[in-house]
Amino acid sequence: MDFQQIVDSYEMAAAVMSVEKKADGHYGDIRIVSANSMYKKIMGPGYHDNIIYTELIPKEPNFEDFCYRCAVGKQHLHAYVDSKSMGIWTDGTYIPLSTEYDNENICYFIFFFEFTNGPESEKMSDISVDIAPDVIKTCITLRGSENFYESMNTVISDIQKKTHSFSSVIIMIDKEKQKYAPLCSKFRDDVAVIEDYAPYLTPDVVFSWEGTIGKRDQIIVKDEYDMAQLEKQNPVWVKSLRSAKVESLVLVPLSQGKKMMGVLFITNFDVEHIVELKEYIQLTAFFLSSEIASNDMMEKLEYMSNVDFLTGVKNRNSMNARVDWHVSGDKHVHTPFGVVFADLNGLKQCNDNGGHEAGDRLLKNAANLLKKHFVSDEIYRSGGDEFVVIVPNCSKESFDQKVKVLKEESSYGSPVCFAVGSDWSDGDRDLRYCMHVADEAMYADKKEFYRQHPEHARL
Repeated sequence: MDFQQIVDSYEMAAAVMSVEKKADGHYGDIRIVSANSMYKKIMGPGYHDNIIYTELIPKEPNFEDFCYRCAVGKQHLHAYVDSKSMGIWTDGTYIPLSTEYDNENICYFIFFFEFTNGPESEKMSDISVDIAPDVIKTCITLRGSENFYESMNTVISDIQKKTHSFSSVIIMIDKEKQKYAPLCSKFRDDVAVIEDYAPYLTPDVVFSWEGTIGKRDQIIVKDEYDMAQLEKQNPVWVKSLRSAKVESLVLVPLSQGKKMMGVLFITNFDVEHIVELKEYIQLTAFFLSSEIASNDMMEKLEYMSNVDFLTGVKNRNSMNARVDWHVSGDKHVHTPFGVVFADLNGLKQCNDNGGHEAGDRLLKNAANLLKKHFVSDEIYRSGGDEFVVIVPNCSKESFDQKVKVLKEESSYGSPVCFAVGSDWSDGDRDLRYCMHVADEAMYADKKEFYRQHPEHARL
């Protein structure tokens, strides 16, 4: 086959490329077999026929995945991507060649492309009909809502549904200030909240992402083979992924210019439709980046890292920091003090019957009830349906009265029903011990509630 004749028939940069097919279903060398004059001019003097592509440009796993799918899987593919390694956008088309030109372990395809200095709306709008409605919906949601956080939660929920993922999360990152915080998240069937995964999102992990992404447009892990490849580059991150039972993931940087503001993180997604999802995710990330940048979210990261946006009370990170400050002596809780653990009864049933929005309303109402009775005290949302209140500088009588009134207003049949546990200390027991006692008392109260009302028990 005269590959040179094929590529010379294209006016734009074009090349016939080959992919080495391995017996284990993965690929080996990816080579540029023949190229036209435009392609050779772009690649420069280092080009020669049958060269391994990484001798000319940086290795790009996502590009390699497309090469494999086109050459071996015989898929006709198109991608308009931000080629960060070259500082330009690449509009590339992949066309498989007939199997009659393949041999036992080498498969061929044609790759042609053109560059743009920045994202062009005309090219970005040339997307698959399968994802166009979803991308348009994202744009309308972001631009049509007056409430930024509400629109972000809607978009992240749409991403979770579209990708059939276990979780879809946006995490804001300020590397210079060494701060990060989740902006919004959605878990399949609301079986978890982002706070549950805080132990896996350590500073060592989060601040390693930018270096791991490097000049790629995104990181995609489809299977154990990809996970093992990622492990070679970032073993600390992969250890946390395995601990969190993550088997597949997409991590896309959310950037303003060359500065990474955060990431869109998707786990355990529908890998069978990765080609369509890749295009959808990248375009969605582009619009998310623009919206986040326009809302000055980096300036608000200090606030974000301490506040639970759904309820307006402090979050688990803030609570952990408060306990650490007390233990280290940097900022003691004034004695005597009391601790309250309050866990919502029936949240799962509320979500099941009324949907996620009903559950969110119940959580907000729960936080408002605590604000009503603990006006000047420290209120934290420590988990999905669990709240903690630290009441500094209080007498036992006044503390017990607050707890009594809270229990009365959150008893069975009330709009907000809490299981409540508490403990008080005049200084003879430390904060962590009191939190442990209050937690145990709350669980005993919850156990008794479900014994009396089994119809509300969690399944």
